[in-house]
Amino acid sequence: MEDEKKPAEGVEVYTFARPVSFEGTEYKEITLDFDKLSGDDILSCDRQYRAEQRGGSTFTPELDKAYQAYIVARAAGVHVGLIRSASAKDFTRLALRAQNFLLL
Repeated sequence: MEDEKKPAEGVEVYTFARPVSFEGTEYKEITLDFDKLSGDDILSCDRQYRAEQRGGSTFTPELDKAYQAYIVARAAGVHVGLIRSASAKDFTRLALRAQNFLLL
């Protein structure tokens, strides 16, 4: 029997090691769908990242965890603040997923 809750191909349900409280809501998991991202999504994340850097720029933002947080947030359809509020362990794991997506 097929599991009805199985995510679509290319979609991952990420379960936080510790639930994350953000803006009055507790999150136990988020759904990541990097395959749904468009070029416009990447450019939007890039603009947000560069505005946050206030003139200081990284030659390879794909390796910067701050930029990766924007990509994860966009892939999950959540505010970047939620990703930043995650435990260090979860934040690092999520950033690595974004890095793998961006560099492969």
